[in-house]
Formats: sequence, structure tokens, C-alpha cells
Amino acid sequence: MNHGLGTMADRCVTADSDPLPPPRACVLRSLIALALVAALSATLSACRFARDPILSRYNNVQSFNYDIALGPKQFHIEGYLTRSSDQGRLPSLLVLNGSDEKMEQCVSMSERFSAMGMQVACVDIPGFGKSSGPSRFVGPPSVVAARHGLDLLAARSDVDPNRIAVWGLGNGAVAAGLLMDSDPRPRALILQSGAYDMVHFWPEAPLRTKLAILREVWPSRRALQARSVIEHLPPRLQVSVLILHGESDRRIPVKQAARLADELRARGAKVWTCYFPTSSDNLGKRVEPELRTFLRDNLIASNDATPS
Repeated sequence: MNHGLGTMADRCVTADSDPLPPPRACVLRSLIALALVAALSATLSACRFARDPILSRYNNVQSFNYDIALGPKQFHIEGYLTRSSDQGRLPSLLVLNGSDEKMEQCVSMSERFSAMGMQVACVDIPGFGKSSGPSRFVGPPSVVAARHGLDLLAARSDVDPNRIAVWGLGNGAVAAGLLMDSDPRPRALILQSGAYDMVHFWPEAPLRTKLAILREVWPSRRALQARSVIEHLPPRLQVSVLILHGESDRRIPVKQAARLADELRARGAKVWTCYFPTSSDNLGKRVEPELRTFLRDNLIASNDATPS
């Protein structure tokens, strides 16, 4: 008995009495609803890619962001992890960018190195890229950021914690060197275009570099010593180090790299050096052949290489 409620098809009508037969009106409404859901999903996905174009361009890349605290100050560190297609616990490379190189350049490079069978994490140290600052001229926040990035990599189930390398560029090389002074976990280090003896570097630095340092920290002897890799080298070091520097670098003279190489060798480290005669501080892809060989022989392979 129908008590005036009508059938389901009878009740499925539009507010303005859609002239379509009731069943067809229901189907039409369902199709419209599905189209709206699909459009909304596409819009949300597009918004995500617009917010982070790097994630939209690389299928094997994921965020590697983290936060650190130094006293009451908080710092947000931006990073990306490029994962290898190989399975199991793999060697890994932590890249500390403290130069003018853009994050996407680092991620693009990571694609090529991950193909060697490594997990590669790129991070901007404080004051560079989208990482919060100030930099404080490679002050304590940069070292804390480097160490925490190392912690996060070592804790991953797809990383071999005994085969981690750190590559520092520019001020990132200083942060990597200071990490080497106090943390024995990195099996290999690549130090590129850095200043490693700040006390001697300050008097010979060009005016433009001095002004850049003055904007970040007062260069007292105490401040310079605290940021000097050579000042804090331990008596013995069991690590492999590749030092890369442009001989035409007007910002940081190549003798900074040469002196660090001598100090490291005196402490037992295995040291390789590669100085580029016509290059400045922006070495770009020129370093890749040497870097590939060094990582293959000192990180990926199980046997030790002979330094040169």
C-alpha cells in the first residue's frame, strides 16, 4: 500500500521538477557527483604539485624535512631524499648545501648517484635555500643540522649505518668538516670549496667575503676558532676524504684546501685531492667523475682504495 510517499524513483527529482523520467534523473545526478569528486581530486593533486614542484618531477624522491632546536631557537631544515631502486640496506650520501646551488640541482644530481645503488639526501643548512636562518657563518645550528640529518639517515631501515658519506659544498663543507671532527660515523667525506682554517683565512679573505661574514657574525678570534675545522681535528682519523677546490676561486684560496689535506694526512686519514685549474667556487658537474670513483671505491665497494 502506498501511503503517498511514492517509490524511490518517484522521490528522485530535481527541485524544479526535472522533466526527465525519474530513473534517468538519478543516473544523471550520480554522474555529476562522480565528475565533481574527480575534479576535486585532480585540483588537490595539482595544488600539491604546485606547492612542491620537485616532488612532482621525480617519482623516487620524498621529503626529508626536519626541525632542530638550539636553546630556545627553532630551525626548520628543508631536504629531499632520493631513493635507489635497489633493495636492502644500502650505502647513503648526505649532501650539505651551503652554497648558491639550488635544491633542484642537488636533487637532479641525486638521481644519477642513486642509480649507483645509494640513498641520497640533500639538505640546505640553516640560512640557505628554504631552511630557516640565520646562518651565523656556519655556527652551531649548521653542525646540529648536519648531525641530525646523519641521525635520520642512519635510523632508516633501507640504509646501512656503517656506510654513510657526507658531502659538503661551500659553507656546507665547513659544517661537514666540523662534523668529521666530532662524529666518527661518516665513513667517507667530500669537502668542496670550503674554508677550513678560519683564523688564517680572515686576514686574507677578499673584501666581499669579509662583508658577508660580518653580516652574520663578529669575527673575533674565538668565533673564528670555533668555526675552524683544522682547530678541532682529533689526533687520529680513520676516514676517507676527497677534497675538491677550484684553483681560480677568488672567494676562498685553494691553499685552504691544501693545508687541510696536509693536516688530515698527518693524522692518518686517507686523502684524495682534486684541484680544478680554471674553476672558481662553482664547480658544478665537473666534480662528478672524481666523486663517482671516490664513492664507488670508498663507500659502495667493500675493499679499501689507495689514496692519491
